[in-house]
Amino acid sequence: MRAPRISRHPAVLDWRSFAARQYRPFRILAIAQGFIGALTGPAITIPLLLALGAHPALATAVAVLPAVGTMSQRWLPSWLDRTDGNLRGLVVLFATIGEPRGFLLAGAVALAAIGLLPTWAAIALIGVVSGILGALGATAYSLQQSWYQIILPDDERRLIAPRLGGIALGIGSVILLPIAFTIDGLVAGIGLWAYVIPLLVSGIAGLVPLVILRRLPAPGRIRVPRRTAWNSDEQARLRRHGNVMTLALLSAGLSPFLSVYAIAVLNTGAGFAIALSAISSGTLVLASLYVSSHLRGGSSSRLLRNSFLLRGVALTLGLAAHPVNPLAPLVLVLVTVLMAAGDTAGQLAANERLFRLATGPDVLAFQSHFVVRNVGAYTGGVALSSVVMLLGGYPAFAILFVGAGIGRFTAARVTEVSRPAQLPSEASSAAA
Repeated sequence: MRAPRISRHPAVLDWRSFAARQYRPFRILAIAQGFIGALTGPAITIPLLLALGAHPALATAVAVLPAVGTMSQRWLPSWLDRTDGNLRGLVVLFATIGEPRGFLLAGAVALAAIGLLPTWAAIALIGVVSGILGALGATAYSLQQSWYQIILPDDERRLIAPRLGGIALGIGSVILLPIAFTIDGLVAGIGLWAYVIPLLVSGIAGLVPLVILRRLPAPGRIRVPRRTAWNSDEQARLRRHGNVMTLALLSAGLSPFLSVYAIAVLNTGAGFAIALSAISSGTLVLASLYVSSHLRGGSSSRLLRNSFLLRGVALTLGLAAHPVNPLAPLVLVLVTVLMAAGDTAGQLAANERLFRLATGPDVLAFQSHFVVRNVGAYTGGVALSSVVMLLGGYPAFAILFVGAGIGRFTAARVTEVSRPAQLPSEASSAAA
């Protein structure tokens, strides 16, 4: 009897290597962080805030507070100096405080559900918890990527880092779909308690990093260069990458949340809004399968540029989701798929390009130097979009679709793409 044929396709071989036992802690951590991100992120908090009576502009602002809080990385060099370069300790500390935030969010919603907390106070408390603890969790996740780069050989990092990112981004599709199908019925039956359940699950998932992070190999004592010559010729490509990401984050801040649009403009229920997030998460998983394999030996800069073009097209298509269009919900689904594919490619390609342009300590220096400007650009975009949304209705969102789309196309135009002749051989992996 002939033995079954084993596929020799590079992507299949890569995923088999990724499934090796030594990478199990990394996979478990990524799955837990996927649960945390999905159940405490905009997929849940936006319908929850709108159910509490928050204005769409306020709901959008609260949903992005964790990203704004990552500006604290500007002080990373000082933190490392005060802790004798203890990067591991900082990541564990931030994760310990920030990742189990689902418990506090569930408590706030429960108090509102039984009438002990006014809705305005619940909205404010959700904003504080999401903003501060969410920022700590996001900062821990960002520093964790630098930890991986330090402890893993470059070929191993190229193998597992994009796949871990894909898992963390896409695991939500598994858990958000059942929530999408049941949330409207649960809200009708038990009110705000319907949101307490997923938040509690997130809190439980938030305990996993507290255990797994301590089992990873220590990165050693890390010192961040304090006087990096960002204007020097050696750092020119890294500086240009920072400029592109600043423009990209400004456009991201202008991009409207499709779940807000679905509820506030198309008057769909929370179930459809959460379903959009589930579709987005599922697309993230599928897209990450291709992206993670491509990035191991392909051009990260070319993929980054293409991701901007794809998202620009998606935002332009959003104009067709007019309330008088009977196919508007389907248009939103299409936009969701295209945006998710572009976001996956863009985030993984941007991280990979950074890692190819800088070493471990230099990555941390890059983050501490550019994070204020980049997060400031994102915050400015969100603030502007919130003001525009005060106009109300379809016209406000149309302005945002156009503005964010123009920003994405511009980012694609200014992205530096390596020429094929500059790429190394397949054996040594492609250049950035």
